[in-house]
Amino acid sequence: MTPYKLLALDMDGTLLNSHKEVSPRTAEAVARLAARGVPISFCTGRNVAELGPYLDNLTFVRYGVLVSGALVRDFSTGGIVASYPHDTQTALKVVEAGQLEDAMVHILAVEESLISKRDMQRLDDVHMGVYRPLYESCAQHIDDIRKAVLSHEGEVLKVNLYHLSTESRARSRARLQALPLTLADAETTSLECSPLNVSKAQGLAALCAHVGCTLDEVVMVGDAENDLEVLRAVGMPVAMGNAVPVVSRAARLQVADCDHDGIVEVVERLFP
Repeated sequence: MTPYKLLALDMDGTLLNSHKEVSPRTAEAVARLAARGVPISFCTGRNVAELGPYLDNLTFVRYGVLVSGALVRDFSTGGIVASYPHDTQTALKVVEAGQLEDAMVHILAVEESLISKRDMQRLDDVHMGVYRPLYESCAQHIDDIRKAVLSHEGEVLKVNLYHLSTESRARSRARLQALPLTLADAETTSLECSPLNVSKAQGLAALCAHVGCTLDEVVMVGDAENDLEVLRAVGMPVAMGNAVPVVSRAARLQVADCDHDGIVEVVERLFP
């Protein structure tokens, strides 16, 4: 019998292939596991709005550790298990730092994804063109990102800064280092800015307390640097075949890449 009681899955580069789709084979494997009574959770930087295109077809995923751990949801009840929002003044300082670098600023609130109309016109410039269909369908396109922060007081969970270059990202990180933030590099030139001490690991710990298991009983699958802390916290850290080298080194198991159904391998090997 498997010692693992919960399967947690990153989305981009893990559950989703390079076309931002869940393959039928992967969906079937995860659905079968859920039917056996194993809880499945997203463990992702996305919020509820950005999961919209997938939730209808992934009803077997009961839980979500969302917005890099700042929000934990129980989809079966619609309830919020835990929420860790930004202080409004800190969120404003992150926005200002991004604007100094002409970065695209993306606000993830409890229910909404907010992007300026100007930034929607330059997704390719900040290396986020692959997400255009998502942002066109799920994000609110607004005039003033600063006003959006002020109008969502107590609801801003993460601010993403998408830069023109890695050098620009490094400058933003240096400016923000002294603030009460958790900073994580992602994508090509992105900097994810969460509240201090908020991480996927913290969110997953809150979910474990909710469902009645320990982190040692969790299988977590990821591919990027923003998965590192949570991979180090769980009993079975798994890296996708497309994972960055530091994630591969942190894993106890590496499976096929996201375009070759690595998640199916996880299910078959760890939940026999």
